[in-house]
Amino acid sequence: MPGQENTEFAGREQKVPFPKPERDIDLYRRSIATLQAALPHGWTLTSGKSRSLPDAPERLLVGAPNGEVASFSVIPARGVLAGDAARFADSLSDSDRGFVCARYLSEPVRRQLDARGLSYADATGNTSLSADRPAIWVRDRGADADPWRGPGRPAAQLTGDPAARVVRALADHSGQLTVPQLVRLSGASTGATYRVVETLEERDLLERLPRGPVTRVRWQHMLRAWSSDASFKDSPTVGYFAPEGVASVLAGLAKHADQLYAVTGSVAAAAFVDYAPAHQVQIYADHGEALAKALHLRPVDEGANVLIATPRSAAVFERTLFRENVRLVAPTQAFADLLAGTGRHPQEAEHLLSWLADHESEWRTPLAPHTPS
Repeated sequence: MPGQENTEFAGREQKVPFPKPERDIDLYRRSIATLQAALPHGWTLTSGKSRSLPDAPERLLVGAPNGEVASFSVIPARGVLAGDAARFADSLSDSDRGFVCARYLSEPVRRQLDARGLSYADATGNTSLSADRPAIWVRDRGADADPWRGPGRPAAQLTGDPAARVVRALADHSGQLTVPQLVRLSGASTGATYRVVETLEERDLLERLPRGPVTRVRWQHMLRAWSSDASFKDSPTVGYFAPEGVASVLAGLAKHADQLYAVTGSVAAAAFVDYAPAHQVQIYADHGEALAKALHLRPVDEGANVLIATPRSAAVFERTLFRENVRLVAPTQAFADLLAGTGRHPQEAEHLLSWLADHESEWRTPLAPHTPS
């Protein structure tokens, strides 16, 4: 069985010397060029007919030196997420083969395409083609990152209210769950939930069955990624000074159940595991000025021992808990906020994460087993 794997570009971001392919026919031509370069000697590629000038051909024919031909259905795609692999595979008949041609295919996407038996090639040189008759297996390595995205720009970010709601819901619960269940748990819209799930799947932060439930969540990695993309420090924040210290602030909060707030950071983490005495209180509040006034806090530019932030997502108020009548954020929210903090906060975050990993049953809510309809 002919096969080859080129390693010249392995582990390297390839500089692409041509403009970003836009039309389907351009995607196809670039992908075929990379595939042709990887084929064993004597093998040929022939294109079927196109519907119109900008369209890619409907079929790709791979010819062996002995005259046998393998036919592939061409699937052009500009941006491909890991979740698309199942959709591509479902669009084919049982006897057909699929060839995905794209601008760029990330490693998680390529793994999903491989798992579903789809051949592919992108414009940077990431290539995989296989067939039983005629027998052929070809793989090649292209870029490790999308060369058209620009430096430092991630493939997809976990920012905004839907991402916060979905990430928190996934982290705070254990067990399989369907996307409709996730919509109900998170409070995000159906479309937004699907987009966040696709982003998480593309970044290899969860696993999901084709058209089925989420089966595994890498919740520690997911929380790290979310914290990196969106955190307490990104919320509009005002610093205050409490003359009588942190303890007086907490005592005051316990008397103001009428205010919508939730304490995060060191104080929230200490409800689960001790690290060091808190010298500052970080608070999310729906009406920060009213809360500060009720607590008799003084606004300051420097030396604040109280920070009150207006949350960008109401997810911070989901699944809160009370300790001594003080409302605290869920531990997953506290971890994400600490990890993005300064000073000792990242170390506190890691200390909290160790506890969370060892005591999952104490803070993650199990879901009823999923039963297919």
